[in-house]
Amino acid sequence: MVMVTITCPVSGRPAFTGIETDIGSVNFIPPINTRLKCPCCGGMHVWSILDAELVTSAGAEEMPAKWVSRLADLG
Repeated sequence: MVMVTITCPVSGRPAFTGIETDIGSVNFIPPINTRLKCPCCGGMHVWSILDAELVTSAGAEEMPAKWVSRLADLG
């Protein structure tokens, strides 16, 4: 499983979008704009899957500990 994240334009940190999926299903996420209340800065950001990155536990070194433990639970 992977977590879909965007980069917060205010803090520059990865922000979890709330979407967890397997790598094969990412292509089914439509490229539409949606809003996210950012867990990093509290602001509202507009994003689409075209702006996103996929994060696995291997790429989670900059993520908050609770997100890393969530990834571990998924694996």
